[in-house]
Amino acid sequence: MDAHLIDSAVFGHQWSTPESRRLLAEPARIGRWVEVLAALAGAQAEVGLIPESAAAAIAGLRDRTWDGAAIEAIAAGTRRTSHSTLGMIDVLKGALPAEAAEWVYYGATVQDVTDTAQVLEIRAVGRLLWRDLRRIEAALLELARLHRDTPMVGRTHGQPGSPITFGFKAATWADEIGRCLDRLAQGRDRWLVGQLAGAVGVLGFFGSAALPMQQAYVGRLGLAQPPISWLSTRDRLAEFAQVVASTVTALARVANETYALARAEIGELREPVADGTVGSITMPHKRNPEVSEQVVTLARLVRSQSAVLTETMVGEHERDGRTWKTEWVLVPELAHYALAATAMSVRLVEGLEVDTDRMLANLTAGGSASSERLLSVVSVRLGKHRAQAALQEAYRVARSRGIAVVDALDLTEEEAAELDRVHVGAAGEMVDRVLARAAERRDALGEDWA
Repeated sequence: MDAHLIDSAVFGHQWSTPESRRLLAEPARIGRWVEVLAALAGAQAEVGLIPESAAAAIAGLRDRTWDGAAIEAIAAGTRRTSHSTLGMIDVLKGALPAEAAEWVYYGATVQDVTDTAQVLEIRAVGRLLWRDLRRIEAALLELARLHRDTPMVGRTHGQPGSPITFGFKAATWADEIGRCLDRLAQGRDRWLVGQLAGAVGVLGFFGSAALPMQQAYVGRLGLAQPPISWLSTRDRLAEFAQVVASTVTALARVANETYALARAEIGELREPVADGTVGSITMPHKRNPEVSEQVVTLARLVRSQSAVLTETMVGEHERDGRTWKTEWVLVPELAHYALAATAMSVRLVEGLEVDTDRMLANLTAGGSASSERLLSVVSVRLGKHRAQAALQEAYRVARSRGIAVVDALDLTEEEAAELDRVHVGAAGEMVDRVLARAAERRDALGEDWA
């Protein structure tokens, strides 16, 4: 039975996606290893290190199906030898003609294969994150446009403050997601770099053919050639994890705000609910914000994994298995949780229910929606600090006596008129700027990440 929630038939949909499970499953992982070895053999044949016929036979391994029997044979060999890839090497040798078997995995090390395969994994994960984030950004931009002038309460310290618009709030979300996309775009060329380093990084096995072979190898995989081997330099993977963590945390901010504004006593937002959803088996009236809760939960896990991956930047000498073996566990887990969070966030923001009537009712109910603007107007007559003191006292008196603030303060007719107006400042203009800049960025960055 599946021991991890990611693979659980009951709960797996909350911690992973069908795409993430296919991408990160054992057959796909072995497939990436074989892809790396096929590229290596092709590059070695290209520079004259191995026969062309051997490279062609090794390339043919990519067409094999890595089913349960093959995986179990690899696993048995790994357990028998206590070596990370020797079980796979033996299975691959057995699948090749004798004249090609000696050339598979020629001169390579575990890290050459697993580091490069992990970069291919990151590329695949990054493409899915990019796709989902573009969709999330588009939905948030549309919310900002639709609700550019929809007034609502702005809240500080958890309490009602001055008016904003819901479009302003949605635009802050969209703008942050836009920066997440920027960071993914900016990091792409740093992260998608192949590894072919040999035993200690200097490629001593290959002599003068080393660097031409390395260039041909990474080129066949669509990756960049590193200026120097990165066996013990793990900042690329750590940075990728940090960017993913900040991205999922940005989604958690949207989810957390939805969670808070969906409270019955506020009731301004509601997340979409699929048919058949049950909020509570003991309280039938409940409509729980399950998606919002889960996105926040996933973000916590991604942040914790990112922190541990940062620890892998410190290793010893030219090779330290404590670094990259940590990555073997955490990069896939982080990817599962991040892709689950983006998939849920797509559903959340595309189906978000906005109660504009409740927003207006909450704005006018407290009697303090105009206080910031009123302070500005009264400051012209009294000066800012005297006006602030006078208004604070007037609101205190109004609350204690249960009267209107206009009855607790001597206002001019012009000043009193401000109590009946809703001022949202430059909210609309800021929304317009976010929409314009996002349109430019989306055109410049394009649909595909890599």
